[in-house]
Amino acid sequence: MFKFVIIAVAIVAAGFSAFYAFRRSPVCSADGKYMATQSDCEAWGFTPDICREAIEKARAVVARAAPKSESMFQCEVRYSDCFQAPEGGFSPRPSFCLRPNANAEPTEVRYLEYESDRMNRKKTKEVRVD
Repeated sequence: MFKFVIIAVAIVAAGFSAFYAFRRSPVCSADGKYMATQSDCEAWGFTPDICREAIEKARAVVARAAPKSESMFQCEVRYSDCFQAPEGGFSPRPSFCLRPNANAEPTEVRYLEYESDRMNRKKTKEVRVD
């Protein structure tokens, strides 16, 4: 009987571990690679020039779509990570997908925004910019 309890606990623990490990894994369509930084991009095998251009394009999309903040502090209170836009103001730092054999055209641009649950705890919500 004790062995069955141990086995059942192990199976439940493995199930919860697998659920938490895979539930927040962002996926790109059409065999793209998900990234947010220059080092992420280069780790997937893209050249530094393509990475830089893709990041600039993704930032331009987010700077147009997401609301701007006046200061870095205001931006980081609302979003998980921010950058200063060339036109002024601060915008959330984007993450995006890039296809291996394509040019530096990012697809599926996203950013993380904070929201509160009913117990006033901060949680992140992924906002997709199309």
